[in-house]
Amino acid sequence: MRRAVSLQGRRGEWWNLSTAALVEHRPPSHLLNPVVLREKQGVQTKLIAGNLAAENGEIQQQHSQANKMANSEAEPLHRYPMFQTSDPEVLRHYGSTLLGAVRIDLGNTADFRARVNLISLPDIGLAYGATSCNLAADLLEADFIRLQIPLKGRAAISAEGRVTAIDAGRFAITAAGVTSRSACEAGHERLTLRIDPERLLHKLTAILGVKPRGEMRFDPALDANEPYARGLYQLLHFLSHQLDSAASSMPVAACRELEQAVQISFLWAGRHTFRHLLEMQDKEAAPVVVRRLEEFIEAHWHEAITIDRLVAEAGVSARSIFRAFDRSRGYSPMAFARLIRLRRAREMLMAGGPSVRVTAIAFKCNFVSPGRFARDYREAFGELPSETISRT
Repeated sequence: MRRAVSLQGRRGEWWNLSTAALVEHRPPSHLLNPVVLREKQGVQTKLIAGNLAAENGEIQQQHSQANKMANSEAEPLHRYPMFQTSDPEVLRHYGSTLLGAVRIDLGNTADFRARVNLISLPDIGLAYGATSCNLAADLLEADFIRLQIPLKGRAAISAEGRVTAIDAGRFAITAAGVTSRSACEAGHERLTLRIDPERLLHKLTAILGVKPRGEMRFDPALDANEPYARGLYQLLHFLSHQLDSAASSMPVAACRELEQAVQISFLWAGRHTFRHLLEMQDKEAAPVVVRRLEEFIEAHWHEAITIDRLVAEAGVSARSIFRAFDRSRGYSPMAFARLIRLRRAREMLMAGGPSVRVTAIAFKCNFVSPGRFARDYREAFGELPSETISRT
């Protein structure tokens, strides 16, 4: 028997920034942050921030996530090697020519090894680095913001007269356009997120509906135990895993939506000069805007559904859009996009015959993980995709 598909009961969604949500574009209810939901800061604050965090049990479960990642058989982003060397001079050469290091000092190099993996996406970059000995590097100004997340060991980042120690309890943010020094202990491994500050400001402007005045400046220290920071780490871990496991077949539209999720998650995780603006009240868009955006999503389901496109189509801020969806529909635009994509996938499965591949259909409909697509499909239609195929 076919099961009626409903999107009711999925309140608290915004741009679905939790790891599980990225796979099927909706956050499971157990990832909602009860602390945020209890705050009386306005509906849109709940919508934006609700699914970034986890309940206490989930937070404790994730506490060792970084160590698990570092100790896996293959290091993060292993499909995107920049260099690997056991020669200090080769490291200095690559550090200078590829990473903007003007000086690199090494400790005991008897059994020296260093490795850097890097992938650059349209809006963000993600890198993994590891060293077997003590290492200190002086870096030139970069045109991107760095978020440095330790996976193993400790390090210290010096920039603009401040020193930020990074370890299991703290991440570091380095502004664009400033020199910095990174000092790592032997055995240190880290994940580094690169974000274009202009594109980040553009995303913030789309959310707020107006470009904020002044310069966006971040506090260099980010508490790794804060729910938003944990949500951001969880998201980056998921993204790096998907890039390694599905590098040749990840849907372009899904990748763009993941990038956007990273940008928004970073805006909520970091303490910056415009953070208070994200929590302000905003006018709600009219119901006619919701209907128009649903028609837009139905017509463009196979493309990346981004904040910029929704804002341009609606003519109101992203906060107004998501608040209107929550009030009039009880779900978010991305939840609606997920439903439309599931329906299109079902149509393809029913029309494709016995030779159709579930994985191919999942990717074609912008689902990153075939396994989660299958579970989401079963929840929506009461059967697995393979069972739909067997009935055709």
